[in-house]
Amino acid sequence: MDIGDLDDATVSDAVATATGWAAVPAWADALAAGRPYGSVAALLARAAAEARGWGAAELDAALAQHPRIGERGSDASSAREQSAMRTADDDVARAIATGNAEYERRFGRVFLVRAAGRTPEELLAELRRRLGNDPDVEVAEAAGALADIALHRIRATFVVAQLTTHVLDATRGKPAAGVGLVLSTVDGDVLATGTTDTDGRAALGPDVLPRGDLQLRFDTGAYHRAAGVPTFHPFVVVAFTVRGTEHLHVPLLLSPFAYTTYRGS
Repeated sequence: MDIGDLDDATVSDAVATATGWAAVPAWADALAAGRPYGSVAALLARAAAEARGWGAAELDAALAQHPRIGERGSDASSAREQSAMRTADDDVARAIATGNAEYERRFGRVFLVRAAGRTPEELLAELRRRLGNDPDVEVAEAAGALADIALHRIRATFVVAQLTTHVLDATRGKPAAGVGLVLSTVDGDVLATGTTDTDGRAALGPDVLPRGDLQLRFDTGAYHRAAGVPTFHPFVVVAFTVRGTEHLHVPLLLSPFAYTTYRGS
């Protein structure tokens, strides 16, 4: 699916698609009514804005058919997001099942967390932490998790990578096309590779990156050599930390003897 398919869909089909992201009727109706979007970024912005007021009523509606963490269900999105639970050892799986039951006794609904990109051990730690919340705080955290899941599902629907970059050549005053890119863990495990396009842009990796410290290598030396320009830096490595599923933009402003980077948007 691309954004044009959603923009051109019937109202009922658009509502059905949005309901698959989060089964909150008023939110799904608002997203259908807000078309056309023209871009996934505009859709994500509207989706996030409409989710800001979510509370107990929206949680109850969305969680009516939601499987427990670690439980097999019929929903394909939940099964894919919880796929890491298949690697859980028996002790962790039993602890999560026990925690799920305790959570439901305390708060009256299933435990909801964005499972994509989290290990079973991280899910267990989050469950235990949130068991200590008072009810009002937990409603706010669970509603935030529901919104996080919805935005992740939108990105997955439109195959939007979590990480993007934009490289600009300050000396030539134009985008740096053809810069080789390698995304990896700090231990050197390669997650994705790519090359900047004619606008100096690239999207890398899956729609959910592993949490923790990653690094993006820019092959700036090869870029400058191809242009016949001497350079001081054979490559540039930018390290950053992934803490959730929000979009990450890592731009690079480049010259032969210096570079600048920052967290973009």
